[in-house]
Amino acid sequence: MTVDDKTKRWSCSDGRSGDIPSGGGSLRGDKKLDDGSMSWENTVYVAGLPSDVSVDDLADFFGQLGPIKKSKKSHNMGEPTIHIYKDKRTGRPKGDATVSYEDTETAQSAVRWYNDSPFMNRPGTKLSVSIAKRPTGDAFGKGKGGGGRGGGGGRSW
Repeated sequence: MTVDDKTKRWSCSDGRSGDIPSGGGSLRGDKKLDDGSMSWENTVYVAGLPSDVSVDDLADFFGQLGPIKKSKKSHNMGEPTIHIYKDKRTGRPKGDATVSYEDTETAQSAVRWYNDSPFMNRPGTKLSVSIAKRPTGDAFGKGKGGGGRGGGGGRSW
């Protein structure tokens, strides 16, 4: 068997080969898509949020379906794994976010339950909720807008 660390692929003399999973993605249920991006199976991408949305609002709303994953990073240990996208110039929320659940089934339920629904019964809001997508490998930070897109044609990662 040959392992190529640079391309993260393995191959055997009998012709078999494949990708080497990394970063825990295979444990989350991540799937490589035809366009080379990865679906992030335990994470939903949400668009159509009000500009004054907070992490607590999102945790309360999306946490109704099941446990939201807790961060293991030292700077925000134990906080919900929720990312609100902000305008780089103004620092204000753009109206989209990602929410990571403990399991993939809850993320799938969130798509079915919340897509095309209002956020917290606020008039004039209509959420677009999909499984998040992210580019693979060196696609991060490349090209127009700084990288891949969230599910459903969302913002840059």
